[in-house]
Amino acid sequence: MSTPFTPPGAPPQAAPILEATAIHKSFGDHHVLKGVSLSVQAGEVVTLIGASGSGKSTFLRCMNLLEMPEDGQLGVAGHSFAFKGASRAPKDAQLAALRANIGMVFQHFNLFPHMTVLQNIIEGPVQVQGKRPDEAKALAMTLLGKVGLAEKADQHPGRLSGGQKQRVAIARALAMQPAVMLFDEPTSALDPELVGEVLAVIRELAADGMTMVLVTHEMAFAAHVSDRIGFMRDGVMAEIGPAEDIMHRPKDPKLVSFLERFHAARQG
Repeated sequence: MSTPFTPPGAPPQAAPILEATAIHKSFGDHHVLKGVSLSVQAGEVVTLIGASGSGKSTFLRCMNLLEMPEDGQLGVAGHSFAFKGASRAPKDAQLAALRANIGMVFQHFNLFPHMTVLQNIIEGPVQVQGKRPDEAKALAMTLLGKVGLAEKADQHPGRLSGGQKQRVAIARALAMQPAVMLFDEPTSALDPELVGEVLAVIRELAADGMTMVLVTHEMAFAAHVSDRIGFMRDGVMAEIGPAEDIMHRPKDPKLVSFLERFHAARQG
């Protein structure tokens, strides 16, 4: 097997922190993912766009094995898994090792209503990672400050707005100190006037060098925050490239059509 040519003096390419290769996923007879691949470098922000039903969220959920692929390979921060047909799923300890390196923020907040904001955030670090409560609390307060909610630490989720709940959910995911953050349409359940506060937090994480994979319909935000954008359609990665190229020089005809609606809406 030949090895890739590296120009003299060029730095070696770092191993991807997340690499999904030829991922397949079906639900019954519906083949949702048809060999989707994605490689993400540390500090990179990759956004997945496409019409509803194109497989974006399913692919994201396969990245932390909330959905188990039927075929393909997955590697995250040194942990790797191979899937083939009816092969056995990873053991609980393997899943825990993988998920310790991946934080995920969903459309809905999934906060524990009977716990305060602070208790929601420290639950994972204390119960899963074995952190001391005082250590977990200090980290939680730092993260609440980062998302602009330090004054809400002792309140219960029921007293928060949707945007505040989502910001708490982001802080909770960050408290596990993951190597990669996944965001599955984090603003889709919010009222329009609350979207901006959540996007501002994600934008700050990107500026801080957090590795992220996002699924969003916020196209202007995707163009601004992403290093690369991937366009999915019919269960395949139809096109992926630098954000500027995807947004302004698309090649796939379906992507051209998809973006025309976005550009028309901005001009309207």
